[in-house]
Amino acid sequence: MTVRLLWVLSGLAVLAAAWFGWSWWRAAGDEGLARGRDRDAVLAAASTDLVALNTIDYHTGAADVDRWIAATTGQYRKDLSGDRQLQIERATSTKTVSTAALVQAAVTDLDPAAGTARLIAVLDVRVSTAGGAPASKQARLSVDFAREGDAWKVGGVQTVGS
Repeated sequence: MTVRLLWVLSGLAVLAAAWFGWSWWRAAGDEGLARGRDRDAVLAAASTDLVALNTIDYHTGAADVDRWIAATTGQYRKDLSGDRQLQIERATSTKTVSTAALVQAAVTDLDPAAGTARLIAVLDVRVSTAGGAPASKQARLSVDFAREGDAWKVGGVQTVGS
């Protein structure tokens, strides 16, 4: 009786191992998992790129504007590149210091095949000029992202609401 029980338990163990192995293999190739990774990558890019795009210190204006350009792609990058010197001069002449923090963001549209995404975000932006006290405001944004190689970059930003 004990030999028969060992054979049954061994068979059940093999079946259980096969079942869990198949389940793991199937989950690894799940499209939803890949989509989740892309969504997380867009959110990670948003947390750094949107903060960079809303941060400038007139002492380091050139490096800050270069970070803006590095965080963007497409026509938006071309526009920022074309306005680079103007942005630096504007920050210097007004002695602007702006910092930002991402409050919340959510991906609203994601097309991994096309390499595009859209998200909504809320930023807390603090701006001071001419050495004055910083004024704080919340910026509500709709942001287009595009994949450039392995990285997601900002393709456009629009203010939403008031």
